[in-house]
Amino acid sequence: MQDFRGLSRQVWHQRYLAQAEWTAHIRQYLFKKINPPCNERILEIGSGTSAVLQALHKEGFVSLSGIDLDQPSLSYAKTSGETFRLAQADGMCLPFVDGSFGITFCHFLLMWVRNPLQILEEMVRVTRNKGWVISLAEPDHHARIDYPPPLDELGYHQTQALGSQGVDVTMGRKLRSLFQQAGLVDVEVGMLGALWDDNVSHSPGETEWIMIQTDLADDLSAEKLLEYRNLDHHAYQNKTRILFIPTFYALGRPT
Repeated sequence: MQDFRGLSRQVWHQRYLAQAEWTAHIRQYLFKKINPPCNERILEIGSGTSAVLQALHKEGFVSLSGIDLDQPSLSYAKTSGETFRLAQADGMCLPFVDGSFGITFCHFLLMWVRNPLQILEEMVRVTRNKGWVISLAEPDHHARIDYPPPLDELGYHQTQALGSQGVDVTMGRKLRSLFQQAGLVDVEVGMLGALWDDNVSHSPGETEWIMIQTDLADDLSAEKLLEYRNLDHHAYQNKTRILFIPTFYALGRPT
């Protein structure tokens, strides 16, 4: 499978699966709140390898669609054997008529796009009246907290690297305003919670460190990255590690 930023789609799929697990409780909270029928037509914008669609399918939803610009990711998604309706398309010009879906959502997407309001306006357009538009997760890397030192330096470097890639590292805090600008009503905005207890004793897995190394390969030496990784591991083992990236969700109704 073709590489993306030097990483295979299989690695990216593992990353997307991890993200879907991180946000599962928010997804389940929101879907319980709006209580859609299992045959509700649901569309994901920026569906990638369909990690979230797979989770929704396991939770009983049967009419699932996704669009993404990246054809290799869509091709990888089709290897799962699921019967999602997938299409290569631009979220700023969705190939659907008005009111086609009951729920339209995105997940870790708006931070990456050049015009998030236009994406949301298109999501609103293809969602029926009394349906729902949802952003399941948008981080605010600018407010990231890393402890103990010098792991705060690692957080700073990764935030800077994301910014240089075109990521809006303050997207999370903008969600409420963007949903209001898009004309949505009954808007609810919140933040994923955080918990550090004695059961959290393991540092991030291999896939997470592959992403960190990819982000920082041009800024830090392999030796420095290994030093940070060892410090991170020891901090988790010693139960002193705090890593918090405020991650926001939002939902609202088209008028």
